Amino acid sequence: MTNLGAARQVIERVRGAGVRDFCVCGGSRNAPLIAVVTGNVYTFVDERAAAFFALGRIKRDDRPVAVVTTSGTAAAELLPATIEAYYSGAPLILITADRPARFRGTGAPQAIEQVGIFGVYAETDVDRWKRRSPLHINIEFDEPLIDE
Repeated sequence: MTNLGAARQVIERVRGAGVRDFCVCGGSRNAPLIAVVTGNVYTFVDERAAAFFALGRIKRDDRPVAVVTTSGTAAAELLPATIEAYYSGAPLILITADRPARFRGTGAPQAIEQVGIFGVYAETDVDRWKRRSPLHINIEFDEPLIDE
């Protein structure tokens, strides 16, 4: 499957879960996601700000909101809002782009351990997610990023 095809699947899946709003923090690794996301898109430079903005939208509108980030420490910046969402039962969806698994543990730039980064504070199985807590979707993209 292409990167853009995988990105489309993820975006369609979260739309099916009720997402209408996307808070996007641009980066190179999440370019496939940015290329396919449409609708209410809010852009941010800071991931923490994006996640807390999303949390506010969730509380205001009573529906899930997705935050889309690039790889590496950008994902880590989502932790404070994720904890807040966990304890308030808010359906915050975190979509983090990632480098391919073969880069983990190699010292490659922006190749941190993103899988499970939110620990108990976020579900990682879309099918088991009950929409009463955060959901983390980590998606790996290889080069070339825009591949169609």
